[in-house]
This record gives sequence, structure tokens and C-alpha cells, in this order.
Amino acid sequence: MAKSLRSKFKRKVRAIARTKKQPKTDAFLQKAIEKRDEYEKVEAGEDKILRVTSKQSFFSEKAKAEGTDGGDKMDVTGEAATINTKPLRKKDGSFPSWLSGTQKKKATKKSKAIKKSKNKSAKNFR
Repeated sequence: MAKSLRSKFKRKVRAIARTKKQPKTDAFLQKAIEKRDEYEKVEAGEDKILRVTSKQSFFSEKAKAEGTDGGDKMDVTGEAATINTKPLRKKDGSFPSWLSGTQKKKATKKSKAIKKSKNKSAKNFR
């Protein structure tokens, strides 16, 4: 281990910081243990209640309880977004929300380059 004055001082400061943080970390760990114990109790109780033989029977029981059929369908609120994969734009010309800024810049740069090359080739044919 290093024996310089600087390293000795650093070790001393770290030891002081550890003693200051000790009560807080102990409380955090104790709370985590309590949560785990509570979770294990709940899980043990649910194991006794839910003894399902297969996945299919579980979903059919759940559907009967809810009063719906067994089909799993997603709730669709609006029209599906159709995105053109080449320019990465929606029908209205805007970018999708999940596209990052750099990807948007790259897509616009690419589309401008394509338009420019098309214009050049169109001028050459005249």
C-alpha cells in the first residue's frame, strides 16, 4: 500500500466520511430488508391463493372474472402512425417523436442531397 503523506491523508478523509455516512446507510439497508421481508410474505400468501396449472387456464379465469373474451387486444385510441422509412417522416412531413435530434439532422441532410442530385440530373437531360 502507498505510504506517502497524500495517500495517508486521503485514507483518513475516507474513513471520516464512512463514519459520517454509516447511520444513513444502515437505515437504508434496514428499510430494504423490511421491504424484502414484506414482499416475501405477500408472495407466500399469493402462492397459496393462486395455484394455476397452466397459463391458458389463468387467462381464461381472468377473462371470465372481467367479463371479456380470451382475446388479448390492445386498446387503440388513434390512427396508426405511418412513417415513410426512407425520409423517416410522417404523412404530414413531421418527424416522429422518438427520433433524436442527430437522426433528424441526418435525415434532412440525406433528403436534401437526394433532391439536389435529382435536380442536377433533371437539368442534364434538358
